[in-house]
Parts: sequence; structure tokens; C-alpha cells
Amino acid sequence: MAETTIQLDILTPLGPKRHGVVVPGVEVPGLLGELGVLPEHVPFITPVVPGVVRFRDGAESVRIAVGAGFLEVTRDNRVVILVERALEVSEIDAGKAREDLKRVQAELSHDLGSIDAAEHRKLVTEQGWLEAQIRATQP
Repeated sequence: MAETTIQLDILTPLGPKRHGVVVPGVEVPGLLGELGVLPEHVPFITPVVPGVVRFRDGAESVRIAVGAGFLEVTRDNRVVILVERALEVSEIDAGKAREDLKRVQAELSHDLGSIDAAEHRKLVTEQGWLEAQIRATQP
């Protein structure tokens, strides 16, 4: 008989954000766009980009902002999302995220070679993380 659910783990270096949640499917931000994972999906590993992970936990629709990381889908209907950081919607201060995003965008727009490549990458990564937080708070 076909499986109808998957087991979802969202893990960060600070500990699990969600562990062992049984869900019908999950949407994850990938390099080429949103990835939808349903039960009995073929196993694979792929990079995750900053964005919003979406899934249903019972009757609740859940959105979690995530940073960069990796997604693993296993043969036993388990999905592991390992990311550098993750925030539940209730943990996000959308106003502060918008302010910080404006600051980062201003720094990037004024970048006329005055910052090195590492600093530029850091700002672009922070921009993606802040945009993910803002998107997570929008219905």
C-alpha cells in the first residue's frame, strides 16, 4: 500500500526547528525554484536557498523562513532540511527585517568596488535571509 505521509525534520546548528513532524508533503526553496516533495518521492540531495518552507501540520498551514542549506529525501519517506538558520513566523519581526533589508540593499547599491568579494557575498546572503523572513510573514 502506498504511503500517504512523510516524516519531516528541519534542523539548524542550534538544534531542531521541527523534528519528526508527519506531513502530507512539503515545499522547499531550491536553486531552480520551489521543490514539492510528496510521499514515495525518489531519494535525492539538493541545495536549499534562503526562502520559505511550507507544509501542513494537521489543519495548520506552516511557513518557516530558512537560510541556505541542504535537503535530503530518503527511501523511507523521510525529509531532512538542514539549514544554517530557521525562524517560525511567530519569531520574525517583519518590521525589523524590512529595515535591515533596506540597509543591506543600500550597502549593495553603493558598492562601487569598495568592498571585497567576501563582504559582497555576505551582504547578498543576508539580503536573501531577510527577504525569506518577510515572505514567510505574508499570507
